[in-house]
Amino acid sequence: MAGEQTSFVYFGSDEGAAAATAAKKYGALTAGSEGWGNEIIDGMASTVDEATQVLRHTCDSLQMISMFGGRKVIWLRGVNFMADTAGGARSEAVQEGMDELVKILQHMPPDTFLVINATEVDKRRAFYKKLTTVAEVKEYTGIDITRDGWESEVASLTLKLAKPLGLEFDNAAMELFVQRVNEGTRQISSELEKLDVYLGSERRTITEQDVETMVPVSRHGVIFEISRAIERRNTRLAVRLLNEQLAGGEQAISIMRAAIVPTVRRRYSTRLLMDEYGLNARQGYRSFESALNALPEEARKLIPRKKDGSLNCYGIYTTATSLDKLTLKQAKQHLFACAQADRRLVSTQADVRDVLHTLVMTLTA
Repeated sequence: MAGEQTSFVYFGSDEGAAAATAAKKYGALTAGSEGWGNEIIDGMASTVDEATQVLRHTCDSLQMISMFGGRKVIWLRGVNFMADTAGGARSEAVQEGMDELVKILQHMPPDTFLVINATEVDKRRAFYKKLTTVAEVKEYTGIDITRDGWESEVASLTLKLAKPLGLEFDNAAMELFVQRVNEGTRQISSELEKLDVYLGSERRTITEQDVETMVPVSRHGVIFEISRAIERRNTRLAVRLLNEQLAGGEQAISIMRAAIVPTVRRRYSTRLLMDEYGLNARQGYRSFESALNALPEEARKLIPRKKDGSLNCYGIYTTATSLDKLTLKQAKQHLFACAQADRRLVSTQADVRDVLHTLVMTLTA
């Protein structure tokens, strides 16, 4: 399209980032205008009929000439019908509506602009390919917390969002914050705003206690809380968290393999590295990170990797800070205790609560 770009589409699994970019673009386009022709259209639809009505309204608004002239900016906000769902992109009616919208974007009335932010978009559909030719299209992908190294990605995003607020974290606070929130920009921003208000104007450094007080535990964060309680030898807290998960319908073997086994393995390999190579977490994170990167290749195989292939040093460092009283012999015994508990959960009729409680008491004794 020649001349000034008039259409903008932002979407992706990181809905918060897409929505924030759309809001910023809408604000920039409407700055200084009278606002008579500007409109925000709700893009949420629960049925095909609702989706087609939203598309029809958007098309009509784009083509309608403003009574007072001047710039017109339409923001189609929070669209949920461009994804591969029965009420969305799988529907022929929705596809036809999107095709009609693209045709209008190809021949937009003068001084008319459209901003769209959506959750997911089915990129296999013809309307998506056409959109990329008539609009600025950007995808915002959320952080994959199933991959090693996700913690450092969430920490980097958190620091980026905290900077405009003038907020800083101490090390323990950052670790806890990363594990309590989910990976979405929207929730991270919301929690930072709460912390900003909580701290007031005089204090700008967030402590671990601040996070404990203000940031609720997300679903995946409970796994970290169990792990954290075990590493800190807090038997009472670990047992309480396990009981809550079991009462909530979580399977004992799932808790075991998501929260306990990885913790025990990480403690063993970290203790082994510390004893074998003289690593010392008391020197601070940067020194510890340098020491890990200087290890021989055989030793570095024990360290998880980020998705770019570099070492995920932060997780090893936080574990190392809690191992002062754990010997390598004890860490090895804990591995065997985990294996026995796992076997009892899958091959016997033992009470799962008793199995987990006994194991936690062994690990935290």
